[in-house]
Amino acid sequence: MLSVLHISAALSAIMAVFLANLRSEPKLAHRLLAVVFALFATQHLLTSLAVMEIGNPLVWWRPVLAMALAPVIYLHLRSTTQPDETPSARDLIHLTGPAGLALARQIVGSGAYLDVVIILSLVLYCGLCLIHIKAALPAARRWKYMVSGWLILMALADGLVMVELAESDNLRQSRALVFTMAGFLFFLAYLVLTSLNQTGPLSWIVTRIQRGGARSEQVQERLEVHMSQTRPWLDAELTVARLARQLGLPQRTVSETVNDRFGVSVSRWINGWRIAEAQRLIQADPARPLVELMLDCGFQTRSNFNKAFNDVAGETPSAWRKAHCHAPDSKAE
Repeated sequence: MLSVLHISAALSAIMAVFLANLRSEPKLAHRLLAVVFALFATQHLLTSLAVMEIGNPLVWWRPVLAMALAPVIYLHLRSTTQPDETPSARDLIHLTGPAGLALARQIVGSGAYLDVVIILSLVLYCGLCLIHIKAALPAARRWKYMVSGWLILMALADGLVMVELAESDNLRQSRALVFTMAGFLFFLAYLVLTSLNQTGPLSWIVTRIQRGGARSEQVQERLEVHMSQTRPWLDAELTVARLARQLGLPQRTVSETVNDRFGVSVSRWINGWRIAEAQRLIQADPARPLVELMLDCGFQTRSNFNKAFNDVAGETPSAWRKAHCHAPDSKAE
């Protein structure tokens, strides 16, 4: 139990430092998420003190920090999906929950009501994230749903721990806490590794395309310049992974940009470049055999060439040549 708490605290601290040092926009969203992981790190350290039953006065703040998690997560998500919205004095209302809980604990003392209030706060902010937050990019929507699920899972975990503590006041014997911390540890390790490698759910933050149109437009421009000048589509084995490596971008960034900006899959977008080249070659030499022509456009088989041509142009290569070039049918194909 203690080792899991200490490892999760260390990983949370790593994530907090990593996010706090990101220089991409919106910086406020990064800072708020760094605060979230800093709260997790501190809370897990305080929980380890409670498990060891050390009478440290800092343990008193553990439920207050837990109460602060949900509003900070909500503000992070709002800043991420709505980067142009500046914080205002109205946002101070989100501090009333932790402040009120601290005041209540000072007056009333400890009790099961602390866990109930924290659980209600998690559920409330989950609802706010789902209803109030509007995410335009698919990656932002995925992060929104992941964060909302995160809040619900924390509420369920707190509820299970509360039920167990009602029977036994010993945190060391809480199975729910052990499973919760183990699950959080795996999730945290996944976030750390994928974020450092610019993949996974946080890659869209790290790669700076979260501002929607402006960032996506920059990636689109890079893609179009690369496709027109380098002509990677001549490679019959070109994939989205290979294209992403050529540009030095995460695969998800390339895929989502093509989907958002062109409204098609990456494979169909690549075939669009190939078919455009095929049409140019057909018009330049209508009598040229199609089998020979397709090899110069990045296709290896006639069936794939015909299918891609029909998907893009709405007709077969032979029909398109007849309609646009009036080429004779007798030429070998």
